[in-house]
Parts: sequence; structure tokens; C-alpha cells
Amino acid sequence: MSEKNPVSNPAKVRTINVKLALQGQTPSQNPPTARAYLFNRAGSLVASRLLEKGAATFEAPADQQYRVTVGPDLLAESRQAPANLLAQLGQAKALSQDVPPSDTSIAFTVNQNIWNCWVLRCINVHGTVTKSSGNGTSTPICIGTVKIFEIDFPCTIDRIPLSELTNLKFDIVSKLSANVAVSQARAEKASLARQTVSIAASTSQQEMASTIASLDGAALKNYLVINREILGPIWCLLIRLPWLCWREVAEAPIQSDGSFNTEICFSCPDLFPDLYFEVYQNIDGNNIELTSETEILCGVYWSYDGSQSVDITVTDPRAIGCLSTGTGPGYLYVWPNAIGNQDLGEIDGLETGTGTGLLPGVTPFGGTLSMQVSFDPNLQANNIQYYRWSYRFAGDSGFTPMNATVTHRYMTVDPGPPIVIHLNSVTLGPQTVGLSNNLFAIPDPNLSWVDIDDPADRPFAYFDSTAGVTPGRSGMVTLMLEMFDGAGNFVPCNNARGTSTAGDQPGDPSTGSFTYILPEIGGPPGTYSNAPTPNVTDHGRLIFQILVDNNPTQAGLPAVSTPEGSADNCGMLHYEAGDSVNLDYYAYHPNNYLDWDLTITRGLSGTVAGIPPSPPPTDTSSGSPGLPVVFSNPAGTLLGSCPQAAFAVNLYCAARATNGYGRQTQYDSSATIAFALTTP
Repeated sequence: MSEKNPVSNPAKVRTINVKLALQGQTPSQNPPTARAYLFNRAGSLVASRLLEKGAATFEAPADQQYRVTVGPDLLAESRQAPANLLAQLGQAKALSQDVPPSDTSIAFTVNQNIWNCWVLRCINVHGTVTKSSGNGTSTPICIGTVKIFEIDFPCTIDRIPLSELTNLKFDIVSKLSANVAVSQARAEKASLARQTVSIAASTSQQEMASTIASLDGAALKNYLVINREILGPIWCLLIRLPWLCWREVAEAPIQSDGSFNTEICFSCPDLFPDLYFEVYQNIDGNNIELTSETEILCGVYWSYDGSQSVDITVTDPRAIGCLSTGTGPGYLYVWPNAIGNQDLGEIDGLETGTGTGLLPGVTPFGGTLSMQVSFDPNLQANNIQYYRWSYRFAGDSGFTPMNATVTHRYMTVDPGPPIVIHLNSVTLGPQTVGLSNNLFAIPDPNLSWVDIDDPADRPFAYFDSTAGVTPGRSGMVTLMLEMFDGAGNFVPCNNARGTSTAGDQPGDPSTGSFTYILPEIGGPPGTYSNAPTPNVTDHGRLIFQILVDNNPTQAGLPAVSTPEGSADNCGMLHYEAGDSVNLDYYAYHPNNYLDWDLTITRGLSGTVAGIPPSPPPTDTSSGSPGLPVVFSNPAGTLLGSCPQAAFAVNLYCAARATNGYGRQTQYDSSATIAFALTTP
């Protein structure tokens, strides 16, 4: 707030002198920086002054009543008082006195137990903001604002009506007791193997539940406040938002690497604040909160002292993340690194050309594959402007270019305040440049490309591995990447070249200026090595192989029988003592790329038989549509204590094929039948 006089006409002005004496100060102690605040009768701040050498002076209208408050310097160099200044002064144990129109001086004597709260403690609040897309990817949020709030928990507890406080007490005791029961059950189960069990944590929770159950009123409130951090995970969904006392204490801009930091100062330095964080982005003038206020207390950092990184993950699909291009070598490179989120280094035989082309778990690719690439930011300056992806199934005479449209988005930012983000779309291709078709532009490295929607904002080509036919194509596929200059002329790499590849087109026989790199086999994520000769054609293009399988699974339950005969269309099946029940089934994939399970459920009793109980099948189909196999169980085993019963049979076949983001469930299949075992 300003140091200006509240009036400009000296004839109607009185001078108010403020004196401050601090008691209990030792010679070695530095006194707190104190400020005097002048409020009018409406509670609005009129002016403020630093108390220099214990004194400050105000000029005010002679015929009006004021109130002077002395406390810590909560304004510092700010010219704008916070909206909740009175609340902050109250929390800091500031002292106030009324100044009638007849008074011109006022004095405060403040003991150490009060002015200790005027010594501000400052901490650095720091952390990161990332976006999780729900498909295993996370990207930094590099533009936006983090708002920091302090939770006043004593005030929050005081706001809870007495009847609701009683309900809260019972809910907390109930949840604590439930946690103890779960802990003890787990401990008893574990004791079968270990014979010794420690349930100290659950015992502690039981003691806490007993203590809370015995308390009421002020004692209960005090206990809840003292143990707020321990109880936080239990009651964070129990305390309603209208009861919450909280105030914004700072805002921090998010930096280009997704980090944020700021300094906050608070009074009563023996206590650290309880902090909560919200993330905002202003997109085309709409200020969007990316975090949720519905579960505030579930995200509180209790007694935050500045040592812990506040790492915030947002899941709002509108959040604008920034693409990370990775860190490559100190020379021109082109780095194919993933299909979807699947690191290329996981492909069997990636750098040998002789492997299976499968991913771990005997997993093929299928569906539409999103090709991920990192481009050296200096390629365009060296007249390497375009790229092209192509594919060739085994047996094809040549390569087929991938020609699905690729559109990426970049953001421009109005620095504000407020910081406003504008989104702009750029179609990378396909386009014809010179004599070359189906080329795609390398994105301008000087633009701020975003990652909001994957697979829309990240991939650089889309390969429909079905080849647009039904059923989709399957087999070994060679993928090829090639680079072009600004005139559409092919540019070879400078890697050591391999032998001639079927379908490879002639090109410049000279050595190019860039290097293809691939994920380092067996290395941690983000590492690379130069693509070896099996991955480079004799004309300088990059190639590698993957196994594609777009075959659907087939699940069938064609019959169920006993020696007395087969079940009829109504599912009735007769049995006699000692009979077996034979279930015909098939869980089929032509290349065995499936996982499957079969269960037999009796009435309301749950599963009574199944394949597999443990472990699940690996890579072998069971039966085929024309040749099912038999799953046989004694009728007595299925019936249990029932003389006759109804059963449901469920068979599910899950295809293993992945597009790099997830399993291709469109190739799954299932079958369900029901039957009843009855006596003749």
C-alpha cells in the first residue's frame, strides 16, 4: 500500500503519531520489521507506514475515526494490499487500537510472545508440472501459472457445525478402524509364511481411533489440528469445500522446462504452512483450471518447509504440454525412436534384420501405427527439409509411401499478464516437392510445438498396418525412412551402408551430411547409437523390420456333454454318479498371438473350474474352429454339495497385437454358454 497521505487539504488534517515498544528484546536479537496500518471505520486500508525506530506518522481528516493496527510488514515493496490483509494480520497476532477524532497519538507495547510472530520466515516453493495423457505418456507443461494457497486448518475445523463435527468424528473413527482391520487381515495372511507379524502401524491407528472416539468439543478440534497430516489421507474427502479456510499467497509462472518456483513469507515462524496448488492455462482468452477443487485436502502439502519438490500431474485433456525432442548427439541426426509409446529398442532384431520383429511378450504390431521421430534442430539450416516414411510387406515388389495427413500444432504466447496461449495448426504433409511425392515437412525448430492430444500432436507418420483391407494384412514388414532437401531431392545419410535392399530406389551415391541414430539396444530410455549397416540401404535410406498381425482371435464353446449325452438347446444335461462333464472349446489365433481364459461358474457360488487357474496360457492356441479340444471335470467337482445346478461358461480370447499405445481389442473374441446338470 502507498505511503501517501490520505488527505490533501491541510486545514482539515490531524497528525496521528504511532509509537511501538517491543518488550523482551535482547541486544543480540534483530527486531522484526513492523508496519503500522491505518483503517477507516469500514475496515478499508487507508494508508500504511513502516515503523522506523518504533515510530510512524499519519495525516488524516480531523473529524473521522480510525483504527491503527501494528504487525509484521506484509506489504514489503508491494503497492497493492492483499484482499485478505485483515485475515493475515489476525493470523500474525497483530494488535489494534481505535483512534477517536480527538486523539493525535497512540502507543503500543508488545511482548515477545506476540512480536515473535512478526518475524517473517521465507521459503522457496518449487516444483514441476506435467501432463499425463492416460496412455503412458507424460509431457511437461511449459506455459501457465501455478497458484499457491495456504490452508488454515484451525479455521476450517472451527467452521464445521457441531452436529457435522460429530459425524466427522464417527467417520474418521470408522475409517481408521477399517484400515486396522485390513492391516490385520493382511498381517495374518502373511504370518502363514513368516510366523511373525508386526502390526505396529495398525495398532497406532487403533490407538488414534480410540482417542478420537473419546474426545469432544475443543479437545477434539485441537487433536485433529495437531494430527492433520497423519489424518489427511483419511478425511480429505470428508471435509466439505464450504468449510475450508484458504487464501492465495502467491502465483508462480511455469518455466519452459515445466518447473516453477517462488518465495513466500509467513508469520509465526515456528510453524510451516499447509499449502495447496492449482494450475491454470489461459487458452485464447479462456482461463482454464487444470486441477480439481473437489478434493483439495487430498493434495495438501502439510507443513511445507521448502525442501520438497511439489510435483504436480494434471490429466485435463485440454492441458497444453510441450513436446520434448530428446537430446541427441553433437552432429546432424534423424532419430526414429518409437511407434506410439513403444520404444523401437524393444523390437526383436531391430538392428540385425534377422529377428522376429516382435515386442516382448511375443507381441506383434497391429492397427494404425504412429511413427515417432526426433529431428536435429539444425537439419533445415543444412537444407534437409522433408522426410518420407514407406512400408513393404514381405512378398511386395516395392515400398508403399505412408500418405495419411499429419497436422501438428504450435503455440504463440501473449506474455501478459495474464499469460495467454494461442494455438496454431500446421499441416506437415503429404505434399509434392519437385518430382517427389508424399513428402512431409520437418517442423520448424523455432516454433513452440505442443502435445495436447496424442496420437494427433506427436507422430510424424501414420501406418495403417491393415493396408486398408479386411481382414487386415499380416506378416513381416520393412519400414523405410528417407530424407529430402528443399527442392525435393533425396538426401542420403552418412552411416556405413549395407547391401542392396529389394524395393530401394536409386539415390545420390555420395555421402550425406546427417546420421541416422536408433535407440541403444539394452540401454536406458533416451540413449542411442548410430544405425548399423543392416539398417541402412546401399543408397543411404534407413530400414528396420516389424512383425504385423491383424488376425482376429476366435473363441468357441460348441458343445458340452456327459456319457449320458449332449446338452440340448435348453442347456439341460443329465448325469449319473461318477460321470465327467466334457466341455468342447477352442481359443484360437492362427499365429498363436493371444492370451485366453475359461471359467465355469455355478449358480451364485462363483467359479468352480477354469483354464488356466495359474499360470495363464502363453503363446499356444487351444483347438481350432474345426477341431476343438475337451475340458473335462468330474460332475461331482462341479456340483459340490448341490444335487443339481446351473452353470455358466465364459471364454475370452485377448489378441496381443498393439499399436504402440495399447492392445488392439478389436481382435478379441468371446463365447458364453449355460447348462444345467440334472439327474436322469
